[in-house]
Amino acid sequence: MENIFYEIYDDLPRQGPGNKRSTLQAARLIANISKNPQIVDMGCGTGQQTLELANYFGGEITAIDIHQPYLNTLTQNAKKLGYEDVILTLKGDISDLALGEKRFDLIWAEGSVYIIGFQKGLSSWKRYMNRNAYMAVSELTWIKEDPPEELKDFWDLEYPGMQSIESNVQTIKSLGLDLVDYFILPPTAWWDQYYTPLEQRLEILRKKYSENEDELELIEFVQLEIDIYKSYPDYYGYVFYVMQNK
Repeated sequence: MENIFYEIYDDLPRQGPGNKRSTLQAARLIANISKNPQIVDMGCGTGQQTLELANYFGGEITAIDIHQPYLNTLTQNAKKLGYEDVILTLKGDISDLALGEKRFDLIWAEGSVYIIGFQKGLSSWKRYMNRNAYMAVSELTWIKEDPPEELKDFWDLEYPGMQSIESNVQTIKSLGLDLVDYFILPPTAWWDQYYTPLEQRLEILRKKYSENEDELELIEFVQLEIDIYKSYPDYYGYVFYVMQNK
């Protein structure tokens, strides 16, 4: 099933919600960073946001993902844009890294910390931060109370660790990090480069795997995730949290 999973997501513009505007909005919250910062992009995927970071901050970016084809795509795009000396790729598991303590000026993670869990991810990554370094993380978050049963049941199964904004802010503070600011990603960050091309991909794969029950089951589950967001966009979303190590 791993092959069909990557076949669903490979070559999409993004592997999760996000867009250039949101990346830059988070980047602009970061002040007084080194002129040649050391940056790590955790779970970079094909690296749309990595390229934006290279353009905005410069310095040196270590882009980490567990799926080598994503890194290959990022490397190719970095070369096209002249960032081959800025962006370095590393195949690795973001939940089990040995990067060197107090090494980075900025830790970036768009839509990837859920792999570890918000609190565990921030706690384990904090040791890589220099003093006064920043961390910018987008996280799936409840943004409205009392979600409908269908919605709650879906995310209780898929991401039972999802918390409210208030709870995530408290987690940030409990880890000794200062919250700079947060904002909710707009619906366009879900649709333009993620769910719209993803639905188009699912339609192609339905035809390809029309006789394969296991593959069709996964395809329809991904469709269910999209349909859930269509029905309940006011109840949850991705929230970008920017914090600083003091």
